[in-house]
Amino acid sequence: MLAFMVSVNQNHKKPVILIVEDDPVLQKMYTEKFIFEGFFVLNARDGIEALEISAKNNLDVILLDIMLPRMSGTDFLIKYRKDYKYKNTPVLVLTNLDDNEEKQKLFSLGVKYYLIKAMYTPDQVVKIIKEILNSQTRC
Repeated sequence: MLAFMVSVNQNHKKPVILIVEDDPVLQKMYTEKFIFEGFFVLNARDGIEALEISAKNNLDVILLDIMLPRMSGTDFLIKYRKDYKYKNTPVLVLTNLDDNEEKQKLFSLGVKYYLIKAMYTPDQVVKIIKEILNSQTRC
């Protein structure tokens, strides 16, 4: 599947979300949900793909898993935030890793929410992301 490598036409009106998730079932489920909710969705299976995609596209928001192959979500975010133009991109973590030290590290990197997968439905995640994007447009 090479669809994740395609650059987004930046003239569209839909918000662009990058979903970084290595579980194909969850990736498909969240992709379909966000498309249904009016988003343009890009997918990455690990932090390396996420860096490649983010370099080629203007992202409105990132939904990020932490435990990923090749490069973790945390390592991706550290590298991503090094570029000043990405300092304010909203990032929402959706993971099974419930670790306070990791949470604090991610919040220091500008993560807006740290959600445990089992505790949130896709509807709830979409609602939170829409609230994040709406609060940015009001600022």
